[in-house]
Amino acid sequence: MYTEENNQGIYVEKQVRVPSFSMSYEHIHTYCEFFYLKKGNCIYSVNKNLYHLSAGDVFIVTPGDSHCTQYEGAVPCERIVIYCQLDILPQTFWNAHPDILEYLSRSGKVVLTPSGRIQLEKLLNDMLQENNIPDQYSHEILTLLMRTLLLEIRRDGIFVYEKVKQNTGISSAIEDTLCYIAQNFAMPLTLEEVAEKVNLSPTYLSRKFRNVTGTTFREYVNYIRIRQACQMLLTTDDSITKIAVNCGYNSSNYFKDCFRKANGVSPRTYRKQAKLDMFQQDTTFSDKISIDPFLNL
Repeated sequence: MYTEENNQGIYVEKQVRVPSFSMSYEHIHTYCEFFYLKKGNCIYSVNKNLYHLSAGDVFIVTPGDSHCTQYEGAVPCERIVIYCQLDILPQTFWNAHPDILEYLSRSGKVVLTPSGRIQLEKLLNDMLQENNIPDQYSHEILTLLMRTLLLEIRRDGIFVYEKVKQNTGISSAIEDTLCYIAQNFAMPLTLEEVAEKVNLSPTYLSRKFRNVTGTTFREYVNYIRIRQACQMLLTTDDSITKIAVNCGYNSSNYFKDCFRKANGVSPRTYRKQAKLDMFQQDTTFSDKISIDPFLNL
């Protein structure tokens, strides 16, 4: 079994904590920590800031950030944690996905879609099996699964704090607002509705939200919707109209205008260009294989 004392740059552990359990001290390590709460509720403290996690949430802690956990509620909490030295992943992976490395440069919570949570749990179960009953292939398989997990989080997860200003304290109400938007971006969200959900006045929420994110409530909602639309354009064959509706836009024309403003091209052109880029990458790889069949093996 791979453990903290015996591993090759990555190991996985699963534990059940009773609600009364509390880690009374903050600690740091050189690993990047991926914390998945499968059941229950807990409070995650990072650099003295508190974050509330519910079942299905992911929290990522970057190396060097001081952190600890406190469990709460009436039922035991089940969590799975991956500890990974990011440099075990090949540089080619980071070159292809610089956005992932950027997201991992800051500790924060990730909200997954329902389908993303199902896929993530499958990956975590596979990783636990390789970790707990390792053989000569397990480290390499764990590394491959780690790459898959990062891509899955990027595809089906929203990094709640990716637009939040650095070194800004986040109240529980603003955290709840960010999570609510991430989970309900497909709905016709209004400032008044969300303010009621988090027990703040619309005026106060609007002012506080802008102080924390640097954007207005409406700009942030639109950012999340366009962000998810980009993922849908790349990973589905849905029509532009269907994607617009699934991202909370009542008008496909308005969606196209917002998309073009954010990305400089129309949704259709964005999709075509992405497919062309993928084709060119595949062609380049095939050319290399034809020259040297043992390249990178």
